[in-house]
Amino acid sequence: MTFNENLIREAAYYNWENAGCPFGQDEKFWNMAIEQIYGKKANKSCCSKSASTKKTATAKKTVTKSKAKK
Repeated sequence: MTFNENLIREAAYYNWENAGCPFGQDEKFWNMAIEQIYGKKANKSCCSKSASTKKTATAKKTVTKSKAKK
């Protein structure tokens, strides 16, 4: 299965934002997004490439509210 990094990143950002933007929990929200999108538990083998290249949720803060409504 191929993972869409941008889709995961966006879902992780919104999960993080809805949780009140907690510091230092990016991996938790990344894995939560994978579970939501693909319906399975994330493991190191499935997302090792994505996890090493992903940006933290705070870097995604430039998303506009209009995009969030789409």
